[in-house]
Amino acid sequence: MNTLEVRRQIFHIVNGTLILLAYSHWGRPVGWVLLVLSLAGAGLSLYHVKVSPIKWATPFLNALEREENILSFPGKGAVLYGLSVGLAIILFPPFAAKGAICALAYGDAFSTIVGKFLGRIAIPWNRSLSLEGSLAFIITTFMGGSFFVSYWHALLSGVVGALVETVPFVDDNLSIPLAVGLVLTVVG
Repeated sequence: MNTLEVRRQIFHIVNGTLILLAYSHWGRPVGWVLLVLSLAGAGLSLYHVKVSPIKWATPFLNALEREENILSFPGKGAVLYGLSVGLAIILFPPFAAKGAICALAYGDAFSTIVGKFLGRIAIPWNRSLSLEGSLAFIITTFMGGSFFVSYWHALLSGVVGALVETVPFVDDNLSIPLAVGLVLTVVG
């Protein structure tokens, strides 16, 4: 695992934690702010690619963006992260939104780190992921989520998020929070 991925995962954790704290304090308006910021980010990304590179954004992109996205959709992960978390906050009850954010912030980040460093047993339907990474997803979502939701909701967030992450061909920054929020809402 390279330093770029470690920086990206730290960004995941810090952003998610800040969003959780803001949402816990200010409530649903945080979701609307995230949607507006995500749409603005998508617009800036489009401008950066199609019109002219944005000089002040270049150092951030170089530090946090994957090479394959620099030329096509710089900031893709951050835009989808903000969009999905904003939607989760707006669409789901607070406990479900918080569980969804925890899954993306902690589970997704730590599953990548553990999977890349320690992963040995591949997931049969998605060989790029590992059982060790999925277990890290469940454990860290449970641990982080326990500060924001009940133990049951934290555990369920981890299990659902870990399963959804293994679905190939779906961007997990979008699918994890929406799936976790929906399942938590339905289960209650």
